[in-house]
Amino acid sequence: MKVKTILSLIILGLCIQCKEAKSKKNKQKIEQISAINHYNFFGKSSFKFQYFSDSSYVFTIIDKDVNHEKFETFNDFCYSKNDTIYFSQTRFRYNGSDKAVIKNNYIEFIRGDFPLKIEITKNLLQTKNKLNLEKFNDYAFFIFEPNFHERYFHEKTKTLKSADLDQKELIELDQILKKCFSEKKSKLENFDKYIHQCIVVTTTKGEKEVLINSYCKDPYNKKDYKYSLIQMDDGGNCNVSLIINLTKHNYSDLSISGSA
Repeated sequence: MKVKTILSLIILGLCIQCKEAKSKKNKQKIEQISAINHYNFFGKSSFKFQYFSDSSYVFTIIDKDVNHEKFETFNDFCYSKNDTIYFSQTRFRYNGSDKAVIKNNYIEFIRGDFPLKIEITKNLLQTKNKLNLEKFNDYAFFIFEPNFHERYFHEKTKTLKSADLDQKELIELDQILKKCFSEKKSKLENFDKYIHQCIVVTTTKGEKEVLINSYCKDPYNKKDYKYSLIQMDDGGNCNVSLIINLTKHNYSDLSISGSA
């Protein structure tokens, strides 16, 4: 009897240990979002954002060139809801954003001291990818922010509201833009030589407009245009801007740098 009792106690102890080990494993911090940008213009640099199951985040900056190397991390807590991460207690420590929006396989930190957009490589959250960009690799979309994008619009930015496209609208956008390039082919390069940075808004009339800045592809920086808006004051026909109105199904305000 004593032997049976001892064996029972041993088995019970092992079961308790197994349950405790399993419980600890379930409570382990799991990476739910991982996003990274690689910059190679001046050495090899990167931004990396990680969001974990315990509502913590880590933001890592690696800055390397021939004579310089810098490694910096920021960490704090936030929470996710729908397709948005909120920095409730303290703003995002890098640029002061109070939230970051997840869409089109990017996480975009908004309402901060400066824009920041990072490409997602891992996503375990139940978020909705608004657009399938597989056939539209030369397009990049940015959330409209009046403080940073005022110079791009003729209309007062306070009257505009940020908007999104659905897949059907993306296809139409591409068709209208190609039509524009075809009609102005004597002044422009071939369409496939450009990248297109887009900001989608709705106007006070309820019309959906897309501001597009098109630039000739840079052979040395093939992905940087997806992370941040390009600032270019000249560039000839490598610097093209226009507005596409998806409500009226037309384009306007075409501007080619250096041409009348």
